[in-house]
Amino acid sequence: MRRLATLVLPTVLCCCQRGPSHEEALAAIRRARPAEDSAVATVRVWADGPPWFSCAEVLAKLRSRSDRAVVAEPLANWRWLVMADWVTLRDTSAGQVVEPGWCAATLRDEARLTADGWAPVHGASIPNGGERRGWDVTAGRRHVAVGGTAPIGADSAKVSYLFTILPNANGVALGADRDTVRRVALLEKLDGRWRLVRLEDGR
Repeated sequence: MRRLATLVLPTVLCCCQRGPSHEEALAAIRRARPAEDSAVATVRVWADGPPWFSCAEVLAKLRSRSDRAVVAEPLANWRWLVMADWVTLRDTSAGQVVEPGWCAATLRDEARLTADGWAPVHGASIPNGGERRGWDVTAGRRHVAVGGTAPIGADSAKVSYLFTILPNANGVALGADRDTVRRVALLEKLDGRWRLVRLEDGR
């Protein structure tokens, strides 16, 4: 009898600790964060690079991922747009010390792209006194998938989610489909339904 109990107990514990299915995990994040799945994805594209950086420097830093906050994060899509031949890059003329030169992007077919969802925007001022120029671009739709689930108790589980963009033509040229963000969530089961408690950056 003792041996039978030893064999049955792990089986009972295993069944009691079943985590959410992929469908249940998706339903939990869709209820808590509806914009994360199927919402329109908009990507900011800057026309003006940071002061003092030539186009050669910008492209070199994009390949090396250095100067992340200054170059890699705001200008990451430049690399893909150049490869797709949608933009040309040129160095502006540097003036006095108070008016440095920088790298600027120009759309090859501005009329077509403006009609296809490239909306002009302006940002903070740049050293020449003007405003930083750019576009907000409709790049596709947001998409979330479940990477895996792991029960951590009878009514709680850890779930990894993969956040991506299902791209349109703009999104493909921007490389928007190449960036996958992994985040880890804690789910709890309440009244028979899994709910999102906490969502953190994946590690």
